[in-house]
Amino acid sequence: MTFNSEIFLREKMELEPVDIYGDLKGAIDLHIHTTPDGFPRLLDDLEVARQARDVGMRAVLLKCHVTTTCDRAYLVRRVIKGIEVFGGIVLNHPVGGLNPYAVATAIYMGAKAIWMPTMWADQHVRYSRQRNMDGYQAIGMSFPEKGVTVLSDSGELLPEAQQILKMIADHDLMLGMSHLSYKEQKVMIPAAKMAGVTKIVVNHPTYQVLQFSLDQIKELADMGAYMEFCLLPLTPQWTLRDPEKGWSPKRVAQAIKDIGPERCLLATDVGQIHNPTPIEGLRTFIRMMREEGLSSEEIALMTKANPAKMLGLS
Repeated sequence: MTFNSEIFLREKMELEPVDIYGDLKGAIDLHIHTTPDGFPRLLDDLEVARQARDVGMRAVLLKCHVTTTCDRAYLVRRVIKGIEVFGGIVLNHPVGGLNPYAVATAIYMGAKAIWMPTMWADQHVRYSRQRNMDGYQAIGMSFPEKGVTVLSDSGELLPEAQQILKMIADHDLMLGMSHLSYKEQKVMIPAAKMAGVTKIVVNHPTYQVLQFSLDQIKELADMGAYMEFCLLPLTPQWTLRDPEKGWSPKRVAQAIKDIGPERCLLATDVGQIHNPTPIEGLRTFIRMMREEGLSSEEIALMTKANPAKMLGLS
């Protein structure tokens, strides 16, 4: 049998074109890192917003470990038309940790999300010490002697954390659990619900820093929180750095099926210089989940309807 390149090329050209960005039309990414930041980032706010708009995305939420993104989001919306851009604040050491004054200011400036500590969370600090990781050097800071926690020595929620939960509830904002430990999240999620918070998100529950088991993830979901599954823990930086704690795409998809897509979100948590752009990251992550058996309807629920609820979009 001889290979006829002419027939092969003609038949290939007659195939239906593939819309590789089709899944992104109307999508929302609730977890994107951009520059300016204390850490190197691949793209700035304007570049991300422009790229997201050009593939038909509905909105992006900008996140920064060291400062608020509310003011930046406002300016980006003035420049880039055709897409919603929002910001929030992460309660790390650079903004005073569990600082109600910083939260009040962010709310006044239009915050859509208040995130608990990330790199400065006690869980992250302890994980980094165990593995001799010191990403803080990138912004000229020494390794924190103690991370931020939301619990007292007796295991109760700190008064300032309770105050912040009340502020989040009063303004119907999204609460992100970020890098809090399982123990902290088990206390904070019920407290948040009791305070009246309705938009509670467990960020990247498969992230190696958190070291959650599937049973723990299910338990947090059963408490009423949304599980935000991200691409970042599936990227080489993390799968190779901490392979024993890594999750495969197949395992992530199965966790979503077990929990139920109605309680899940898909996001990227990318923007790092060694990862794809956020837009390519979301496209890739969606394709991974499609190939692991999640339907287009389930994907749409996790990338469009559920994130819209978190942002208060109709």
